[in-house]
Amino acid sequence: MSTAAAPEVLFSASEIAARVEAMAEAIVADLGTDIVAVPILTGAFVFAADLVRALWRQGAGLAVMPVRLRSYGDARAAASPPHLVMGLDARVDGRSVLLIDGVCDVGHTLAAAIAHVRAEGAARVASAVMIDKPVRRAAAVAPDHAGFGIEDLFVVGYGMDAAGALRHLPYIGVVR
Repeated sequence: MSTAAAPEVLFSASEIAARVEAMAEAIVADLGTDIVAVPILTGAFVFAADLVRALWRQGAGLAVMPVRLRSYGDARAAASPPHLVMGLDARVDGRSVLLIDGVCDVGHTLAAAIAHVRAEGAARVASAVMIDKPVRRAAAVAPDHAGFGIEDLFVVGYGMDAAGALRHLPYIGVVR
């Protein structure tokens, strides 16, 4: 996609940065400082990088173990159920786990990730997403910490994509 067709800005890079810092403060207040951060790849990689650094600035000691769940492929609608492509590389027995994802819409990915980390022994599981779309929720799950709640918009940038494109944008934009 050319820069002439760049998506409309929904949340700027500076708005995102401020929100990530506030989320980190709330997460440490919720989970404490001993956290296993579990980014859900691929959509969470940008948000997770910023969030784990913000958590560190709040005094958190972190282990980072990503998982990969595939939900969308090249479509704009999530598949159900998502496919676990890469699980945790070690058990998390007795630990507090923070699942990190870019967006929670239908909720199947978050529900699958929660089930996976619980099966790997997590004592406490919390979740943080940059974008929450509760209007689309089909699974009985809700993120514990959300950057921004939005209506039913298709968003890209800040790690989120449209069929693999536009993850690199430093802002969150809308594709109409």
